Amino acid sequence: MRRHAILTGLLLVLPLLAIHAQDLPPSVGALRPRPSYSSGSRIVATNPAAKAPVGARPATNDLSLTWRTEPDSVDARIIRQPLSKVLPHIAKASGWQVFTEPGTDSLISSAFRNQPAREAIGRILSNFSYAILPGTNNRPRLLVFRTSSGSATEEVDPSDALRVDEEVVVRLKDGSRLTPEELAKLTGGEVAGKLEALNTARLRYPDAAAADAAREKLAAMEGVSVEDNHRLPNQDSAGLLSGLEAGAGLGIRPAAVSTGKLVIGLIDSAVQPINPAYDAFLLGRESVVGSQSASSELSHGTSMFANLVKAAETTAGQGGTASFGVVAVDVYGASESTTAYDVALGIQRAVERGANVINLSLSSAVDSPFLHGVIQTYNQRGVLFLAAAGNDPIVSPTFPASYPEVLAVTAGNSSGQYAPYANRGPFVDLMLPGSGIVPYGGDRWLVTGTSTATAYASGIAGALWNPSVGSPANLNTLLRQKFGVTKP
Repeated sequence: MRRHAILTGLLLVLPLLAIHAQDLPPSVGALRPRPSYSSGSRIVATNPAAKAPVGARPATNDLSLTWRTEPDSVDARIIRQPLSKVLPHIAKASGWQVFTEPGTDSLISSAFRNQPAREAIGRILSNFSYAILPGTNNRPRLLVFRTSSGSATEEVDPSDALRVDEEVVVRLKDGSRLTPEELAKLTGGEVAGKLEALNTARLRYPDAAAADAAREKLAAMEGVSVEDNHRLPNQDSAGLLSGLEAGAGLGIRPAAVSTGKLVIGLIDSAVQPINPAYDAFLLGRESVVGSQSASSELSHGTSMFANLVKAAETTAGQGGTASFGVVAVDVYGASESTTAYDVALGIQRAVERGANVINLSLSSAVDSPFLHGVIQTYNQRGVLFLAAAGNDPIVSPTFPASYPEVLAVTAGNSSGQYAPYANRGPFVDLMLPGSGIVPYGGDRWLVTGTSTATAYASGIAGALWNPSVGSPANLNTLLRQKFGVTKP
């Protein structure tokens, strides 16, 4: 594992970067977990638009499931949701393989907190027969059935838990004679947005059943490619460090240049004002989800912006300058999750504002071909992409980090040891510290996760940039040389 002095500098200047909240010494003061971008669970899966099967009474759009592995604890709020919608959430949240007997469905209602996983399954599936069997690699199998366990042959796709049920994404192939507006009219929907870079549109329908019917019609049309939109939860966790002064000073300033500046597009939640020293690096704010959230709580986007600038300061040195600025694009609004479509739209908006580096401190287990297409399009134009590898200690690919056009960033230390929570898959390209301290609202906040490591990589790229580098894409090589993970 090759590491440059910059990484050592990060660990020295910011001594809390490489530790976890539970490891804070008593002298640091108490850590109050407020707010939390991820609840400390394996996943928080929500589906606010789930629908009951045809012929059933309407669902009340209420399904949330929080599954913790350490300690073993599950929270659930499921109000009149069909089994077919609940099982993908269980598969996604637990990591179990889930199989069901074809045709098995009815509405489920169950609400509880802090129940062991097996007790939770019993409460959720109280109206069904089920079996929990040991599986390979400690991955249990859950069989749900009406007649016999042998009839549970249909594997549940966990990615369905993140699908936006009432939306369809369509791509018009070259030569298509139909417009998005015509497609929407033919299938009973409306155009909710367009991605000009890919000739792609987002169509929205009144409910999941209408969207499913539209998918069938659209798939049969010549020159039309149909895909799902899916949700991406917010990343990382934050805790308030009490007993410490805010320490909001910053020993770096933007270089006094008008041309040749690197522009980093931060695709995240809204970036709030911190103080003039930090805000001097902010070139502008955009939103693709309407008005930005007015919350006074520390946002994930603010945390990433602060750590990005702080990493640039550590790289350039106290009293130095850096020739970069940040365009912040809010793709979350007031929601705890965004969608692949909004991320793609955010990338397009940032590039239109001059961004030649894109920071994606987010991840999903679901591959999104149209999001990948946007990344490919702008990467071919010289835009550098960095994305978080994910906060599960697994080797499975995450997206967009595992796309070949993206530098995948995980969290670890200068010895090449992965952080306990960090993804360590073969697609990972860079390793940087995963914890940082953010001054906000007169307090200091400890933020931990691979999102933070990604923000560091972007900030270091900003500090390393100068016109002699040639192009932003050449920063790819510099970052790999300094922080690259040795491949097996």
